[in-house]
Formats: sequence, C-alpha cells, structure tokens
Amino acid sequence: MKRKSILLYTLTALFILTSWKVADNIITRLGMQEQNARRYIINNFIGRFSTGPMEDGYEGGDPNSIYNQLQSFQIPTARLLKDIIGGDKSAAAKELCEYVKTYISSQEFSNEYNRLREDAMPLTDRGSTLADLRRNKEVCQKNIDNYKTDTKYVAEQQKLIEENQKKIDALIAASKKPFPGKEAWEKAYPADPAILVKKRLQEYLQVAATVDFNAKLTGEGKKKTFVNPVYEKKSLKWKATYRSGKEVNDVVTAFIKEWLKGGIIPATKLQMDAPAVEPAKPTAGTTAPAPVTTSSTPETKPAAPVAEKQPEAKPKKSLLGKLKEKAGTVTGNQP
Repeated sequence: MKRKSILLYTLTALFILTSWKVADNIITRLGMQEQNARRYIINNFIGRFSTGPMEDGYEGGDPNSIYNQLQSFQIPTARLLKDIIGGDKSAAAKELCEYVKTYISSQEFSNEYNRLREDAMPLTDRGSTLADLRRNKEVCQKNIDNYKTDTKYVAEQQKLIEENQKKIDALIAASKKPFPGKEAWEKAYPADPAILVKKRLQEYLQVAATVDFNAKLTGEGKKKTFVNPVYEKKSLKWKATYRSGKEVNDVVTAFIKEWLKGGIIPATKLQMDAPAVEPAKPTAGTTAPAPVTTSSTPETKPAAPVAEKQPEAKPKKSLLGKLKEKAGTVTGNQP
C-alpha cells in the first residue's frame, strides 16, 4: 500500500475540503478549483456521488466492496500538494478545518444541500425532479428578463413558469405522504443537514480511534501492503486516515471534538464569496428552496419517470437582427 502525502488523506478521511475566495487560499495553493472542492465537500458528507432520484435498493450490496465504497467516498486530486506538505502540516490542517466549518455554516452550503436533496427524492413529474422544475422556472424568468419587449414570448414563458409551479406544488404535496424509497431518501438526506454533518464528524472520530499509525508496510512503490493482513482488509476511510499520519490527525481530532461541543450549523447562515470558477451548468438561486416536509398520509405515487426536455434560455436579438427579420432578409446563412 503506497504511503501518500499526509495532508491530502487527512482531507479525504475527514470527508471535507474547504472553499473561500481570497488571493492565496489553501484550495488555490493545493491547485484545486473552488467549485470542484465544494463538490467533494458536500458529496462526501452526504455519502453519495451519483445524481438524480435515488433508486430502490440504494443501500444494498456489499459495503466492503471497493466499488460500493467509491460510490460514497472519493479522494480529490490536489495538483500542487507537494508544495503544501513541505511546510507546517499541522497549521495547514487547522486552516482547512476552520474554513470547512465556515463553509458548512454558509448559505451557499445550505442552498446546494437542499438542491441535491430535492434532486435525489424518488418522486418525479414525468422524470423531472423538484430541482429540475425549480431550475426550469429560473430559466423561464431569465428569458422574460432578457426579452421583455417580445410580449408573445414573455406570455409563453410566464405560462411555463405557472405550469412548473403547479408541478412543484404537486410534488411537494406528494412528498408529505408515503412513497417507495422515502425512508432511504430521508435517511440519506435528512431535512436538517446538521444531522448529517454531525454523523460524519462522529464517524471520523470513530475511525481514527481504531487506526494504528505505527502499522508497518511491505513492498515497493505502488505495491506496498500492510504487514498485518487484517489492516489490508480495512476500509478506504481507515486507510486514508492511516496515510494522513498521526501528526495531522491529532489536529483534526481535536478540532472536531471542539466543534461537536457547540452547534453544528448556526441558525443565521454566513454569506461566502462567489466561487472563483463558476459551475458549467445552472445552479440553485441564492434563496434556499423550501424544505420538503413529511407526514404519514398515503397517496398514489406520481406517474413513472419520462424524460422531459428543459426550457433553454432564448438569446436576445440585436437591433440589426430585428430590422433584418422585419424586412424579411434574415436567413440561416446570414450573420
């Protein structure tokens, strides 16, 4: 088993990274993009890297298989890691922990968690999740804002907004009643993310407490393995914690224990700077979607998912383009 660098595996063993926007933050020094770092944070906390509605039997399968472990726990690549580990590793670990806590306390984290939770709910409107429908509304509103003078087009977009809202209301109503896969979904995505964050922090402490940081390795290069065959069968999280080393894990463990003494996520959310690299696809707005509540009243499950095309933003036409169109001179080959 190859002994990787201390800092990288501490990040993954803790299931978190950090994200904040300053000229020389730790993410930049690691050679990572902030948006990608945030994705690893939230997906490792949730324990799910796939997207879309959760399928029946999500928790099935052999939990010890490498494949299943990688579905819930993944190690990010830090291109400039060697530049970091040559310095004060303990201080760097403390810095990461501080900003991880800041991110978890932010409105941005809350927004993204709610979006992922709605996207994973095993109820859809002909294949469209709650997250899809909210995003459709946002696209339609942008179309209206960008093309206000086209009254016919604005009316069409407004109608789509109203239709999407009806679908949203229907899904939220259905989610309050029993449906297949609801129990597994609520367990994987509790309405209060603090429950999930606390669970992961406690899990780290439990794993770290069992790690033998003095364990010996044998072999060369990438073919190193534990001398003790029992250790070789340990989980990826256990091995990641081992590879991070005792020095850094002592810092992380102390930080987590102190964090667990108080509130996990404050009621008043922090506002973080925008990511240095914007996501490639639309994300949820700054207002967090209303939490999906639950009750025990039965209801028929919505129709089976059917792929539904999402609306696309209509670009603004230039003044010249409008004049050409009115004159009947615009063709597919003309600028």
